[in-house]
Amino acid sequence: MHHRPRGMPPVRYNRSADDARRTKVERELSVPKTKTTETQKSNAVPQPKGSKHHETTSKIPVTDDEQAVSSAFERKLRQRERIANASGFIAALDQSGGSTPRALAKYGITDIRGTDKSTMFTLIHDMRTRIMTCDAFSSDRIIGSILFDQTVFKKQVMGLPSATYLWSVKGIVPFLKIDNGLEPEKHGVQLMKPIPELAVTLGKCGQFHEPFKQGMHDKHVPHSTPEELKAFYDHYRDVVESEATNDDIKNWLDHLADKCERYLTFADEDVPDGVNHGVVRTALVARHKKLVDEDSKITRQKAKAFFLGSHDFGSVTDLISQTQSPGDCVFGTKARSVIRGADLDGIKCIVAQQFGIAAQVLAAGLVPIIEPEVAIDCENKADAEVMLRDELKVYLDLLHSTQPGEQLCLKLTLPEDCSLYDEFTNENHHPSVMRVFALSGGYDRKEACVRLAKCRGMTASFSRALTEGLRVDQVPAAFTAALDRSVREIYDASVV
Repeated sequence: MHHRPRGMPPVRYNRSADDARRTKVERELSVPKTKTTETQKSNAVPQPKGSKHHETTSKIPVTDDEQAVSSAFERKLRQRERIANASGFIAALDQSGGSTPRALAKYGITDIRGTDKSTMFTLIHDMRTRIMTCDAFSSDRIIGSILFDQTVFKKQVMGLPSATYLWSVKGIVPFLKIDNGLEPEKHGVQLMKPIPELAVTLGKCGQFHEPFKQGMHDKHVPHSTPEELKAFYDHYRDVVESEATNDDIKNWLDHLADKCERYLTFADEDVPDGVNHGVVRTALVARHKKLVDEDSKITRQKAKAFFLGSHDFGSVTDLISQTQSPGDCVFGTKARSVIRGADLDGIKCIVAQQFGIAAQVLAAGLVPIIEPEVAIDCENKADAEVMLRDELKVYLDLLHSTQPGEQLCLKLTLPEDCSLYDEFTNENHHPSVMRVFALSGGYDRKEACVRLAKCRGMTASFSRALTEGLRVDQVPAAFTAALDRSVREIYDASVV
């Protein structure tokens, strides 16, 4: 089971007073002095005991690497509080290759025929930058923003990585879009395409999501077997073959996982008679978590080295520069699939796939937003939404029973029955749900806001409705006024 980070005592380096003074001087010389904004002050890490702001009898210096781990821990706590409880909505700025041409056309850039993808992504990033740097785009009404992977890992805003700018300057929580688009429609749904580099991508995000201990992931120390897998091994021997070795059972589980890797669902004939399907599913989730942990080994080793550090003069500054990543401030992820018909088999597959991906995201210490969108032109939309609600409940109950304390966010189409998702959004909401967001799904902003205002407890996560009315040829004052109007209307509908 994944454990949340806890506060850590300071590492006790045996430094002389001269060493401490030299490190302080080196730090002051290496870090440029910049003007601190009000948002940065509010996000600043509390001064550690031992600084001039606190009286203490301790003689142990607080080092930069300890400060960095503390900063990351504090950042995640503040981000979680904002997403769970703050008033406001999420701005979806995650247009991908498929949706970018439409977004640019609405913005007023229509002639992109013959434009290569690099130029197209530069144009859309210019649009996103204009939105993110606008005064109307502020943490007073916007609690988070979903970003495309290129925006996070390859683009900058005002000289900073995009996610870093959002959190450090604006106080807005960044999420990363992780899906690679949609499969062709089958059984009334479009599943997500495979995400082969998911573990690597997750390893780049939200650095220092748990404390690192001496010897952790040492190459000479074997990885431990999760308790859920040990329980499955015992169950398999009791029911199937009492003489089976751990390797035999592991090979069987690996073979099963190869058949259902993408959405953790399997047919009855795939499992021997008598084997409890719930135990198998729990074992598959534990296996996913173990694989993510092992695939992230290099990233974790770097983080451990950063935390422990060498004690050489000036090494801390070098380690900071080496381990900073554009994804450090990312709090969670978002993955989208689409329901186009009221087909129960298809909806079961789509929810199973979403929770299979969510299990890997949770194992990496991040918070997933799962988005099984019901298309607004879906035939029998209301029936499809009821099927979706019931299936979500099954998997949320499973998550709570196997990983109590873990939470995810839902992003759902505005429903025909405005009370449909009340059990996920009311005061006694499901313990595995952090928050429920609504997507505009093609409704214009006016209709989306009217529908949202009727759905108590749901908060907007709009994309097209947010950028509606923004044009590339608007002068700054007109652009700011248009964005402010959009943000205000969406905010008001979210907090009714």
